[in-house]
Amino acid sequence: MNARQGSLLRALLNEAEYKTCAWYAHLLGCSEKTVRTDVKAIDGFLRHEGFASCVSRRRGSGLRLVLAAHEANRLSRLLDESEAAMHPRFERLCRELVVLTCTPGPHTVESLTRAVFTNKQQMQSDLHWWQRVLVGRGLAVRTGRRIEFVGAEWTQRGFLMSVLFSFPPQAVRRRIEPLLLDAASGCDQRFFDRCIEEVQDNLGFTLSSNARWQLGVYLRIMVARIQMGHVIADRPLTGELSGFFAGLGARLSRHFGIAVNEAEMGLLQDMANCCTWQWSAELMERYEPNDRARAMAADIAAACEAAFGEPMPASLIRPLGILVESGLTRRACGLVVQNPNELAVKYDSMDGMCLLSSVLCEVPALVEARLHTSDYTRLVLVLVEYLERVGSLRHYRVGLVVNSGIDLALWGRYRIEKLSSRVQVVDVIAENEVLSACARPSSPLLDRFDFLVSFEPLPVDFPSVTISSLVDERDLERIVEAIPLWRRGREAQVPCERVRLTVPATPSALLPTVHRDLVASGAVSLGLERFRWLVRTLGFIRERSLVLAWCGEGVERTAVHLYDLDGGPQLAGKRCAQVALLLVHPDDR
Repeated sequence: MNARQGSLLRALLNEAEYKTCAWYAHLLGCSEKTVRTDVKAIDGFLRHEGFASCVSRRRGSGLRLVLAAHEANRLSRLLDESEAAMHPRFERLCRELVVLTCTPGPHTVESLTRAVFTNKQQMQSDLHWWQRVLVGRGLAVRTGRRIEFVGAEWTQRGFLMSVLFSFPPQAVRRRIEPLLLDAASGCDQRFFDRCIEEVQDNLGFTLSSNARWQLGVYLRIMVARIQMGHVIADRPLTGELSGFFAGLGARLSRHFGIAVNEAEMGLLQDMANCCTWQWSAELMERYEPNDRARAMAADIAAACEAAFGEPMPASLIRPLGILVESGLTRRACGLVVQNPNELAVKYDSMDGMCLLSSVLCEVPALVEARLHTSDYTRLVLVLVEYLERVGSLRHYRVGLVVNSGIDLALWGRYRIEKLSSRVQVVDVIAENEVLSACARPSSPLLDRFDFLVSFEPLPVDFPSVTISSLVDERDLERIVEAIPLWRRGREAQVPCERVRLTVPATPSALLPTVHRDLVASGAVSLGLERFRWLVRTLGFIRERSLVLAWCGEGVERTAVHLYDLDGGPQLAGKRCAQVALLLVHPDDR
C-alpha cells in the first residue's frame, strides 16, 4: 500500500457516512479512476493483514469503510506505523542531500546515481527540483562536470537539519541516519553520546529523547562538514560562548583531529539551546528568558492590552518570553522545527488566529524578528487562551431541538458544551416550537440563536446541524464545518471575487502574480515584500489550496478572493490548484 492509498484509508476511517469517489478524488488530488483502483488495493491490503473490515461500495452513494468489531484501534495503529515510513521520493531526495553535503566528493551525476540507487534521468530531474526549491534561500545546486551544494555554510547546515526534522524521526533513523553513521566507529559514537550527556548537564535541564537524537545528528553533520574542509568562519555569535562549549570544542579537535573554531561552537551552542527540554511547571517558574525575548514579550502584551482592553495575565508572559527566545534562536540557526499544531491553530481556530495576527503583525519588534511560521504559530497557540479569558472569541448561541426523552436532552447539552468551549446551548426546545416559529414572517429564533442542533433533520429555513445521538467528536466536527458566517442571526454578506490565473510552475512566481492582481484591482495597497511575509507567516496549505486570512493595514476593502490556478506550482508535495484569501479591512475586524 503506497502513501496515497494510506491517505485514502485514513480518510475512509475518519468518515462515518458514504462519500462519493469524486469527493475523495478532490481530497487526494487524483482522478476518480485512481480512487477506485486504490480501493481495490486497500481491500487486498486489509485481507492480507487479517482484517475482516472492508470498503463498501454503493451506487449513487459512494464509498464507506465497514469496520468489523474491535478493529478500529488496530487499524489506526497500523496506519500510524505505515505513515512513519518515508515516501520513496522524499527518501531519495533526502539521501541525495545528505550525500551532497556530508560525504567527500567530487560528486557527479553518475556517482550520485550510484549512491542513491536510481537512474541518471531521475537524478537529473531531482537536481532540477532542488534548484527550484533552493531559490530565495541563499543556496543553490551548481551543476556541470561536478555537482556542488553552494551557499553560506551555516545556512546549508540549518537547511539540512530542517529538511531531516520535517519527517517522522523513526523514518529518518531507519532510512537516512545510516548514511551519517557509515564513517563513524563505535568509539566515535560513544564519544558523541558522552558529549550530549555533558551538554545536558551543562544546560541544567533534561532534554527530550527526540531532542537528544536531533543534537546527535547535528554533531555528526558538523564533524563531517569540518572533515571535508567546510568551516563556519563568518557567522556572528548570538550570545557569549560559554566556557563549557569552548572546552567541548577543544575535545572535539583532539578526538577527530580537526580545527574547531569559536564560530562553530557558537552555532553548536545555539543548536543545543534550540532543543526541546522536558518542561515542568517548576522549570517554567524559574527559567528567565534573555533581555531581548522579555522585551518582545512585553511589547506583545502591551499591544494585546491596547487592542482587547485587558492586561495579559503574568502567568502567560513568561511562557511567551520562552517561546520568543527559542524562536529567535532557531531563526539565528536557520533551523525550522515543524509545529504539529500548526494546521489546528491556523485552520480550526482561524478566527482567533486572524484576530491575534491583526495585532501581532503590527508589533515592530516581532515583524523585525521574522520568526519562522512554525514559531509564530506557537505564540498564537499560547495567546488563544488570553482571547478566551477576555471574551474576544466568538461564542455561538445554540438551540438544541429534542423530540425524544429528557435523557437525550440532558446528555446532548452536556456533551456539546464539554466538547467545544465555543458553543453554548442557550435553550432546549421542542421541534413543534421550532416549526411554528419558522412559519411566522419574522422568526423570533433569529434573535435567540445563531443556529440549531437537532438529532433529526429539520424541515425549516433556518441554519441547523443534524448530529447523532452519540454526540461524539465526529458530531462536533459536523457542527464546526456547518457553522456559516452569522452575525446577530443574519448572514454576513462578504463579497467574493473569483479569478482564473495562469502562473508559471515555479513556486517563486506564484505570490508576485497574485499580488499584482490584488493591487491592480484595488483590493490591497501592500508592498510585495510585506505580502510575501504575511503569506509565509500566516498562510497554510489545506488540501490543494494556499489559504491566508488577514485583517490589518494595507487592506482596502473586505472581501474573499479565490484564485483558480492554471499550471500552479508544487507546494507541500501537491500541485497547488487554488489560492484562497480572506482580506478584512481594519474597520470590519
